[in-house]
Amino acid sequence: MSETLVDRDIVAALEPFAELPEWLADVMAPGRVADALRREVPELGRPGVELTGAEVDRLRAKGAEWLVHCRVALVEGGRPRDVVLVGRLLPPGTPPPEPQSPDASFGQPGWHHYLADLRLLLEVEEADPGLPALPSLVDAERAAEVLQQGLRTAGHDVEVTECVPDVVRYKPGSRCTIVYRMRYRDGAPGPDPLVAKTHQGDKGATAWDAMRALWESPVATDGTVTLAEPIAYLPEERVLVQGPVPEERTLKDLARDALIQAAGGGRTDALDELREMLDRTAVALAALHGSGARYGRDATWDEELAEVRGVVARLAVSVPPIGTAADPLLRRLEELHAVSPADPLVSAHHDFRPAQVLLHDGRIGFIDFDGACRAEPALDLGRFRAKLRDIGISAFPMSSYGAGDGALDRYLALLDELCDDFLAAYLRRAPVTAERVVLWETTDLLTALLHAWTKVRTARVTPRLTLLRHAVGTSLGVTSTAEG
Repeated sequence: MSETLVDRDIVAALEPFAELPEWLADVMAPGRVADALRREVPELGRPGVELTGAEVDRLRAKGAEWLVHCRVALVEGGRPRDVVLVGRLLPPGTPPPEPQSPDASFGQPGWHHYLADLRLLLEVEEADPGLPALPSLVDAERAAEVLQQGLRTAGHDVEVTECVPDVVRYKPGSRCTIVYRMRYRDGAPGPDPLVAKTHQGDKGATAWDAMRALWESPVATDGTVTLAEPIAYLPEERVLVQGPVPEERTLKDLARDALIQAAGGGRTDALDELREMLDRTAVALAALHGSGARYGRDATWDEELAEVRGVVARLAVSVPPIGTAADPLLRRLEELHAVSPADPLVSAHHDFRPAQVLLHDGRIGFIDFDGACRAEPALDLGRFRAKLRDIGISAFPMSSYGAGDGALDRYLALLDELCDDFLAAYLRRAPVTAERVVLWETTDLLTALLHAWTKVRTARVTPRLTLLRHAVGTSLGVTSTAEG
């Protein structure tokens, strides 16, 4: 479909998103924070102390502030040590703090410093305030007590003698997932491995309610999709204990490998496997949606739109030019929403992406139900397709963007084909309105671009803007309604 004049206007309006301002990008540039610390913190020049690296692993907009999380690697007296620094990035125009001497030495609670060149106000993090149970979960002895409590709550008559924790996913202040190898008294059989998750807020309780409802529905045993057994939820500790889902790799891993091959013109065997696993994933998703399980809140596109507008407004506080850049696109999406009513609500995953799909011996497993809700099926379908495109565009070499040989267009067409095949596989099992899938998918592509800004992922800005421009030119004019 050729772009209309309105499409071109929408694309042109998105131009302010094309490049992060220098004051944001500089903080994430390799070596910049390490150099600033060496230059401005006298203690790091003492004999026997060497700063070997400093990595900003999180910088994101939170309200009107830019919050930073930084890991510093030191060698002191020949021994390595890590220090976690947290703080704020001050946008231009924000007055710097008054100079103050720190209350402690570097790396100790009470230390703070302002790195003037980068406009970073830093202090030592003493603990993760969003995850108070985390210290207990990563300590083997204390974790054994927590897991024992969970197993007894679930009626498992076993005594934990040892557990070995392995942190497999950690997002500071938000969530952490730990896998444990278990041993029980007298070699008694019991769940092994166990998985414990702790979340900020009530997401663990949300996952617990959804997992129990699904576990009691036919979808848990019909063989279409593998789900984790919900074992216990400890509300005071905000800890969810569950069984494992067998995994050889994630669908995200397969997609990335296959699309890297496709982008390089290499083998097609991985791409053939990807097509097969996408088909099976669509069938499994249709089974989840048709499970009849009831849980969670009702999620709507109006709610999603409000969140997107809120992110844009917060970004515009410190980067005014982008305040209206998404308005033409959002108006177009509102028009599509108005003429295409939502389908009936189903049991939805909400955060359904290839990383939440586990592959094992050709079988499909779903994980991470902490956002689970009731929603129209297009939410899960659109979000999944948007993330599949994001994985794909990340595999395409940046050096080929302006080559002019049509390679990028052909590659985008491949992503279109994979997404359309996924939707077609779903439609063979369950109904959904095509316009609604486009609506949610395009909204999620815009959200991904906004997150490249709010999380200062400079390398993802151009690819994600490329995807959004492509979506505007090829998808927003969809007019057919597809039903199974």
